[in-house]
Amino acid sequence: MPRLIDLGLEKLTSMIVDMAGLAQKAVMNAITAYQQQDGMSSVKILHLSEQLRLLREETSGLAIEILARYQPLASDLRFIKSCIDIAYDLARFGRYAYDIALTPDWLGDLSHCDFTVPLEMAQKAVAMITKSMTAFRTRDAALAKTLPLDDDIIDQEYKDVVIRLLQNGEIPRECAIAVTLLVRHIERIADHACYIADAVVYFVEGERLGLH
Repeated sequence: MPRLIDLGLEKLTSMIVDMAGLAQKAVMNAITAYQQQDGMSSVKILHLSEQLRLLREETSGLAIEILARYQPLASDLRFIKSCIDIAYDLARFGRYAYDIALTPDWLGDLSHCDFTVPLEMAQKAVAMITKSMTAFRTRDAALAKTLPLDDDIIDQEYKDVVIRLLQNGEIPRECAIAVTLLVRHIERIADHACYIADAVVYFVEGERLGLH
């Protein structure tokens, strides 16, 4: 016979999955906006970011309600705590996506800049979001534990890009600034995908990866 708490946990899971879909959409739209130099996209991404913020608040409210009503123990308690953490990470994706989309607005025409490497990094970061949420839905701690390796790659690429920009004085200043901002936001998106993986390992195995 299903426990009363299970309905609440199912709803909590569904809300997290919905947030993940919006977060991925926001990040991918931001990347497309960069590629196409579409300043109007920032308005759409701001709307997605606001949706994510509101959903985070709803998710946290539901989690607190479940805690107060059912006083869960052990694995259920870890899962609820993890959902609160994951909702925060997903909301951050929306904020980073909005920051990415705003950059062309700040710096003007960037069509002459080379964004090849940053955009490749962005695709890897989006893949990390997908992997982290697959681990969440399937409660696959082993899959979650592979995320730090993906993050290491993006961290190294981030450092390499910044060093190249410092060493190459021929790159236009606005391009150097735009690329630096883009790779920094991508690096942070990858970090938060790892934090989601950390939360998955925590609610499945009761241990942390020690990424924060």
